[in-house]
Amino acid sequence: MLKSVSIFKYFIEFIVIVLGVSASFWVEEYRETLQNKEERFKVLNNLKIELDEIDIFSQERKMVFNKDERILFHLMSEKLNSIDSLKNIISSYDEVNIAVIDYRGFGPPLNRYNSIINEGTLKFVKSDSIKQLLSQLHNTFFKYINANVSDEKVIQQKISLYLADNYPEIFLNQDKLSFDQSLYNLKNIIQNDPNFKAYLKIKSRTMFVKTFFLEKYYDTLIELRNKIEKKLSER
Repeated sequence: MLKSVSIFKYFIEFIVIVLGVSASFWVEEYRETLQNKEERFKVLNNLKIELDEIDIFSQERKMVFNKDERILFHLMSEKLNSIDSLKNIISSYDEVNIAVIDYRGFGPPLNRYNSIINEGTLKFVKSDSIKQLLSQLHNTFFKYINANVSDEKVIQQKISLYLADNYPEIFLNQDKLSFDQSLYNLKNIIQNDPNFKAYLKIKSRTMFVKTFFLEKYYDTLIELRNKIEKKLSER
């Protein structure tokens, strides 16, 4: 009898220990789940904030990219009213200089995303579709845009050197001429110099492709932000 009571006592103690260990594991697992959920919310919220900032930046870039393209289009156009059309979209000759002898870069705010990657906290995001869209946005399309920025920079440098070698007055007399005179002089050079016009056509092509990938970039941004907002609303 005493032996049976002793066995039963040890059995009860064993059950209590097992239940205690199991409860401890469950509490720890539950605590970790809550912590991971909170970390996931912080990561998604930070991404959402930065995507809003990138949205504003991208819209501004798209506007000036398109304007640069239109400037080159009117400069190369042989239509009689091309100068008037050009003057309708610009307010100073500096805008022409940017389109012809300069280039537009693309550097959206990425501090939050880079911190998330460096800290490894992207692991808290469980959605594969969000991770895939993040990769498309910050790797694929971002790199495509900047590859064309690099191409545009190369042709821009060639254009600047070509003008300096063949038409130094474009730079030397710019401050002495009126807005209209500067436009007509540049337009005349373009129409009478096929080499220069070819350079501008190449630059225009790189600008077009840059804008094309910016459109893809922006579409991906909108899709990604919608998915993140949906996840945040489920909290």
